[in-house]
Amino acid sequence: MLITPNLSSASAYKRQLAKRFDRAASSYDAYAQFQLDVLNRLLLCLPDSPTHTIMDLGTGTGLALPSLMTKCTPNHCVALDLSPAMLAVSRARMSDDFPIHYVCADAETFPFAGSCFDVIFSSLAIQWCLQPESLFRSLFAASCHEGYLVFSTLLVGSMPELSTAWLGVDGREHVHQYITEEALKNQLLAASWQIESLSVEQVEMWFDSPEAAVASLKKVGASLISTEKQQAISPSTWKAFLQQYEKQRQVKGIPLSYQVAFVVARKHVS
Repeated sequence: MLITPNLSSASAYKRQLAKRFDRAASSYDAYAQFQLDVLNRLLLCLPDSPTHTIMDLGTGTGLALPSLMTKCTPNHCVALDLSPAMLAVSRARMSDDFPIHYVCADAETFPFAGSCFDVIFSSLAIQWCLQPESLFRSLFAASCHEGYLVFSTLLVGSMPELSTAWLGVDGREHVHQYITEEALKNQLLAASWQIESLSVEQVEMWFDSPEAAVASLKKVGASLISTEKQQAISPSTWKAFLQQYEKQRQVKGIPLSYQVAFVVARKHVS
């Protein structure tokens, strides 16, 4: 079952984000090594408790769905994503025998109410939200008593190599502004979640060239910056950026590193 959204009321940023992910849907899996590494680490955080209803928030191409269905064996699963094209790939990945409902929607206009989910799972999607604390409140309301929120997200300090390269070109960072670990904790607590565990890991990826490092972002749709007006980059500026990035080459190649938070939170209602 596929439920499609009305994105006409979405912000310009979210509409552009959906378009980016739509364009990347066909190439995503081939370039998603970082995303897959983080996903596999996050899957280890899933609780062993019975799971009747689960949501994969920001499911993308559905990389998590086979493991979620096998490990959690839910009676119902909701796979939600902003991108219709990503959801189409996700749906094609899974057999119709699985009880999965595909919902195309903006997570920040969360289309579910009532305490209905035992587990809400999300890998590398929440960092795209403009008001995560509001999202956490909505997810809390939609979770069952003793329900879990299991997610990964990027924190400040991610992709410093790109910031350094751009600073050498025009004195600006040109990198999405991520929140701090402390801010993330505060947002969860303000939304009434109890944090069961929160760990931060640096994940390093290595590439043969600056072009390959940038492709690892563009080919998965992850190159939009929420705080900047998107403008075309001239060939000369792009060449200068690549030259600056090349200066960071090490023995292993061109680095691109991330600060990743792995979080398990639980809903306790007194």
